[in-house]
Amino acid sequence: MTARTDDSRDKLSEWEQLIEEKIKLGTKLGLMGKGAKLKENFKQTKEYQRINEIDVRLRELVK
Repeated sequence: MTARTDDSRDKLSEWEQLIEEKIKLGTKLGLMGKGAKLKENFKQTKEYQRINEIDVRLRELVK
């Protein structure tokens, strides 16, 4: 088992923060959560745009 570097801790922290933000935004838009109901025109919202930005960053962190 290898010790984590400060950099890997930062990445993990960023990863967790992004996932948490994505869940909050998705719930707000009705994309996920118990009894989720999509909001009308959700794809045109700032929240949906942010979800896409989060997805891009998460893919970068996985590399």
